[in-house]
This record gives sequence, structure tokens and C-alpha cells, in this order.
Amino acid sequence: MRRARQAGGSGSRGLRGIGLRCAAVLLAALVCWGWWPARSDAVGVSSADDCHAAQLTAAGTDVKLRLGNHDHTVPEAIGVLTVRVPTSWPYADDLLLSENSEPYRRAMRCLLREPQSMKRPEEWRTHSPRVKAEASWVEVRYETLFQFHQGGKFTVGPWEMDVLKGDWALKLVPPQALRGAHWNRVEIDLGGLGASKVSPRPSTANNGHLVWTGLGKPAARDPMVTVQVLPPWQRAWAATGKTPEPEPMLVVNAAGVTTWWVGTSIAIVWAALWARRQPAGPQLTELEKSSSTALWRWGLLKAALGVMVLLLYKAMQKTAEAVTHPTPGWLDYRNWQVLIGILASWLLVVSARPRKSVLLAASLVAAGAGLVAAVPSLFGLPPQLATPISMTDAGFSVLVALAAATEWLWLAGFALWAWMLTQEGGLLRPTAAPWRLRRLGPALASVTVLLLGWAVWASEYTWQRVNWLRDRTTPAYHVDHVAYLSQNLASVAYQIPTWYYAHAWVLTGLAIVALLRARDLAPTVPYASPTPLDRLLLAVFFAVVVAWRQNSYAGSQALAVLWLVLDIAALYGLLAVGQRWSVLTQHLEGGEGSPQLSESITETERSDLIARARRYRELTAALRSMEHGGGEGPLSRHAVEKELSRLHRWRPVTGGGGAPRPWLPVEITVVDVALSWGPHAKWWDNARRAAALAAAFGLPGSILMVWMDYSQQFAWMRRGLYIFGAPDVVWSFIRWELVWAGAGLVLGALWRLLPGRRGPARALGLVVAYALLIGLGLLGNLITDQEIGNIAVGGSLMLLILTLTSLSMDVYTFRPERRFWPNRVGQLLAIYQIRGFSAQVAYVLVQVIAVLTIFGFFRGSDARFK
Repeated sequence: MRRARQAGGSGSRGLRGIGLRCAAVLLAALVCWGWWPARSDAVGVSSADDCHAAQLTAAGTDVKLRLGNHDHTVPEAIGVLTVRVPTSWPYADDLLLSENSEPYRRAMRCLLREPQSMKRPEEWRTHSPRVKAEASWVEVRYETLFQFHQGGKFTVGPWEMDVLKGDWALKLVPPQALRGAHWNRVEIDLGGLGASKVSPRPSTANNGHLVWTGLGKPAARDPMVTVQVLPPWQRAWAATGKTPEPEPMLVVNAAGVTTWWVGTSIAIVWAALWARRQPAGPQLTELEKSSSTALWRWGLLKAALGVMVLLLYKAMQKTAEAVTHPTPGWLDYRNWQVLIGILASWLLVVSARPRKSVLLAASLVAAGAGLVAAVPSLFGLPPQLATPISMTDAGFSVLVALAAATEWLWLAGFALWAWMLTQEGGLLRPTAAPWRLRRLGPALASVTVLLLGWAVWASEYTWQRVNWLRDRTTPAYHVDHVAYLSQNLASVAYQIPTWYYAHAWVLTGLAIVALLRARDLAPTVPYASPTPLDRLLLAVFFAVVVAWRQNSYAGSQALAVLWLVLDIAALYGLLAVGQRWSVLTQHLEGGEGSPQLSESITETERSDLIARARRYRELTAALRSMEHGGGEGPLSRHAVEKELSRLHRWRPVTGGGGAPRPWLPVEITVVDVALSWGPHAKWWDNARRAAALAAAFGLPGSILMVWMDYSQQFAWMRRGLYIFGAPDVVWSFIRWELVWAGAGLVLGALWRLLPGRRGPARALGLVVAYALLIGLGLLGNLITDQEIGNIAVGGSLMLLILTLTSLSMDVYTFRPERRFWPNRVGQLLAIYQIRGFSAQVAYVLVQVIAVLTIFGFFRGSDARFK
């Protein structure tokens, strides 16, 4: 047996060794990326040759520029340049070659670029130029996209964009080789923006649609057309708020976002301290103690990380620039910001109290990464980690290792905290052992390599997009290539902390759920329902996990903390309505000081309550049969009515002798009471079941929301093709699943406190609270005239998912009857009875149709709100 165990141990160690070696090989491939020489496609004349501009005087050009302003968070400019060159031009046939050939790039450089503007970081292309050959002409159609999301001067296609604090200037400056061509038509659609200056006078103008025809050859570098537009305050604010100059708005934004995170920390720390003072049962259990301590510690750590990652990252440099003259030179470098990110991740790992092996490994990784950021000269790096020039391949490899170390530390911190919170809240088996380095290390290394591999690929893609027309045969190309990738890797190390911290709300939600679970496992009061502390925890959970939060208005995030207050207030407002209209808060009739229904039911009496509710349905069905001429059967109508009245009477919790028995209110039946109690004896079990149901019902909705986010025109290009693009797509699906599951958990936990007699009415109340917040966000979007996104689809999906969840909860309440029905639809028919069920089917169908209609509207080409 010892040999068998040894063989098994060696086998598992071998598998772990294989995993480590695979991760090491992939990481080594990334490290060696910069050592590969740039590919040379030299097949013809070098890019220094003349473009033969004299033979392009017969070429014809058309230019279109369309601005998208209304209902856009960031205005866009979509440009189309069409050039028809004669086949007599020496490079005309080269336009038909492969895009990877140097003759093709040389020909395109002549038509589309000036020598001094080969790199276009702000120019996006939906696709490569379309080339079409005719008998005597070769036509090139070049489409570009530009976003007015920051101030400065940019070159996009044949246009120069001056995004200033006042007017925005659009200047048509054609490439030198095409300045003598025939500019047949220049067309600009201002998209609702007003023009403050136009030069020269357009041939026609109609409601912001300007057209020039027959333009002559411009002088030297003068623009052929100049249009100055006056952007609305929302667009000007959003664009110039990101200028390289010191702007107080950047500090305000960072402070606003930090206040939201710190506000949630204050709420959960207060709840954790409250849980220590007021346990769920007679005494504070060890599980409650450990879970509340973990929540308290996480709240304090999250606040500290928020100040470090958000304020220090975003606000320190701008604040120093505003108050110090001259500004310290070290503030211009990202070294200190990377150091803060490494320190924050190390604190995250240490505070999770891992095993010594994990702690030692994390400390060594943090020390090595911190040494690179603190003293980059030891590793052949410049003081600012990366520069646009003079970066070596070895320096690139060091930056890969730095980014990998930072990624691994944050991954380890999140994984360890998630493991600890689930353990200390009773969400895992008590025997679950802490993660060991030999199990944690390979898994995190594999994920690190995947994430970093995408970041390097995205950086390479961006390099190709920006420099696709550069001459790759020159030595400078490879030098600039390595320098660019190195700068992006330094940017990855800089952005990793903010990306991870933006997802820290998941740990907050997990910590709250863990404490709620720990309180559920404690000895509870006889009629268990969420206590005031539980309601506070659920309100914070609703605000952090479920509620729809607007990110910014006109580029400003100063009001971010307002959403935390509004989200919590919305749930408490719903509970206030439930206190007045929910079934279990109604008082029994038949005497003064009659208790509420919730005070007259115990968990042990639930089975009797379900039996009485079933008998009530049988009797009402018999009574209805009599009304329709079915005869009295074995029971007379009088006997049925007498038994129904007896079921309407209620047993006091502490009965005694001849004590009078109160009765239910007239509008409430025993079936209503059973449905309001829910399918389980404990409210936490109701919450857990509703969360699982909502997550299952929400799977199609999650896929739909992700598809809508990334299927719109230019959406993937703008949001997906960056260093966290693919991880964000995966995370978007996970986030929506967590939103549906979180909404289901809140619905199930508050099932007995929400207004309504049946499940769909309770779901509707929660969705109304959710939709009120969406309405406020919609109002802000309308005021700032920015896109609304998929709010309407998300709100309608929330209603549909929670309605289906509530119907399933009602069916499961009478699960002992399940074997008597061929399907759940028939059982629901019996529970709601034919009339109520018919109305419910119509209710669900209306929601499905509404979702499809809203989806079709937002997918339509003429949709106003995108």
C-alpha cells in the first residue's frame, strides 16, 4: 500500500510538474517574443522612392465625413476616402497585391500618408482598404473611424482633428502625392453639431450637411477645407476632461469613485460590528464570529486598497501638478504607481492568511517585481520602465516578467480571499483544507499566461493597426516595435491593479453571503425571517451586486457615491411597502391585539400549513364544480363551506383550552399564506433556491446581453481589442450570471416580506425597485444626451427571469404533490386554479413579447438609443 501511495503521489506530482512546465514554456514564449526579428517583405523599391506624384494629377478623389453626436457618450467621426488612380501610375498594379507585401504598403503610403504621419494611434479601421480594378482605373476605398474622447491634435485619414476646449476644428489636409489630384466632391455631415466657421464657402449646405465640388489645388500645407464646430457642453466636457494637461475633473472623478468603494466598506464594516453585538441566536457562534470578522477585515482592506489603487493612481499626479511648481520629476514615471500596485496585491495575499509556502512565494514574487519597478536600471531598463525609443529585447523580457508577477499576485490575492470567505462563512465543508502552493501555483500560473498572452497579442494587434503602412525593411522598424510592446507591457503592469479592483465587488458580495449563511446556521428565533441586520446586509448586497449603476455622465464620475445611497434606499423603500401590503404582515382578525401572520407560524408547522392549503384547494375546486352543475357529490355544499370556514380559522401559537381562535383576513386564504411562506422552512433556504433558479433561467439572458454589448457596429473594435478585451468578454457573461443569481437571492431572502400574494407579484415589486434606479440613470443619460445602451433589454430580462423564478418557487412550495401531476405546468394550474393560471400565462407571454420587441428595436438600424 505504501508503494501504491508513493506511486500515486509521484503521479500527481508528475501531473503538477507537467502543468508547471507547460505554464513555464508558455511564459517563456512570451518572454522571448521580443527576440524574434521583424519579418521582412522587401520585394521591390524602398519606401524612400518617389511616389511619382506628377502621374497622379489625373487621379480623382471623393471624401465623406459623418459625425455621430446625438445619443453618443463619445462623439464619433466616420470618414471615407475614395481614390481612383490611373493604371499608368507605376504603383497602380501594386495595390492589387497582398497586404503583407512591401510594394502594396509603398503604394498605399503614397495615397494615404505623409512621411511624418505614418503612425496613427487614434485612427481605427473597420477593415482594410477596398481595392477594385477597372480597365483604366484602380479604385481604393479607405474607411476610418475616430472618437472625440480626449483633447489634442490627431490625424485620421486625410483629416486633422483639433479637439480643443472651445471649438473643434476639422481640416482636410490631403497627402502630398494627391494634392494635385482632382478633388471631385468633399462632403461633411455634422450630425447635429453647429458650425462656427467654414472655409471655403461650400457649394451646397443643408441643415449641417456641407458639400464642396470642384475644389482647386491647395497651396503648400494649407488645408483644402476647414470647419470649426461648436460641441455641446456634455461632449466638450467629456473630451477635454482627458487632456494631458492638469485637470481638476480627473481628481474629482477619482475621488467620486473612491467614495463609492469606501462607502460600501463603511456599510459592511458597520454590519460586521453589528453582527458581533446582535447574533442571530441566543449566543454568538464561532461561525458567526469568524464570518463577521472576515467581513470586517475585508471592508477595511477594500477601503485601503481603494485609496491606494484609485486615489493614488489617478489623483496624486494631477494634484501634485496643480499645487507644486515645478512638479517632481518622479511623478512623470509609472514606477511608483506599479510599486503601489505590487504592494496592494501583496497586502491582499497576506491579509488572506495563506499557508507559509504561499506567503513565501508571494513575498518573493512581490520583492522581485518591486525591485524591477524601484530600481529599473539594475535590469537595463530606463527610469520610466519603457520609452518610445532605445528599448532592448532583454528589457522587453524583463517587462514581461514584471507584468506576469503583478498579474499572478492579484490573481492569488483574489483566489485566497474567495477561498477564505467561503470557508469562514460555512459555504464550504469545514474539512476543506487551505490551498497549498503546489495546487494554487500551477492553476494561477496557467491563468496568468492566458491573460498575459492576450495582452501581448492585443498589443501586437494595436501595433499593426497603428503602423500597418510603415516600411518593415528598415532597422528602425524592429527597434520601434520592441519599444512599443515594452511600453504596452509597462502599461499592463500599471493597469492590472485597477482592473482587478474594479471586480472586487464580487468578494464583497461573497463576504455578505457568507455572513448571512453563518447566521442561518446559528440557532434562530422560532419564526425565522430576515432580521434588521439581515435586511441591511441584503440591501448592501443589492446595491453592490444587483443594481444597475451608471458609470459616468459627460465623463464625470463625481456622483458615483450617490448610487450607493439610492440603491440601498430603493430596497428599504420596497420593504416599507411590504410592511404594509405583504401577506405575512397582516394581522389576524377576531380580537384586540391580534398578532401578525408571521408571528403565528413556526418552521415546524410548515408541513401542516401545506396540508391545509392543499385541502383548501380541493374544497374550492369541489365548490366550483357544484356551481357548474356537477352535483354535490359525497359532501354537501353546506359541509364544504363549513370546512372552508374551519380552515380559515387560525390556531394560536400558544394554544390554551377554550381560547378563541382568530381567523384570517377576508382577502387572504390559507393558500396565500403557504405561498408567502415559501417552499422551505427557513428564509435562507428560500434565498438559496431562488438564486439557483434565477441563475439557470438567466443563462440565455446572459448570452443575449453579452452578444448585444459586442455585436453593435464598432463595439468589438472599441472595447474588445485591447489588453483586457477577451477577459472582459468572459467576465461580462459571469457578471450577468451573478446579477441574475444575486437578484434571485434577494427575492428569496425577502420572500416573506415582499408585497403580493403570489410569486410574480413579489418579483414585480423587486423589479420595480430595480427599474426606478434605471429610470434615474436614464434621466441622467437624457440630460447629457449620451447613449442609453442596453438598459431597457436588461430591465425586461430581469422581470422575465424573476417572474419565472417566482413561478418555480410557488410550484416547489407544493412539491409533495409533484408525483400526482404529469408536469409542472399542470401542477401550477392546480395551485393558481384555471382563471389565475390563464392570467399568469398571459403575463409571462407579454413579458417574452416585450423582451423580443425591445430587443428588435435596439437591434434595428433606425433605433434611436444604442
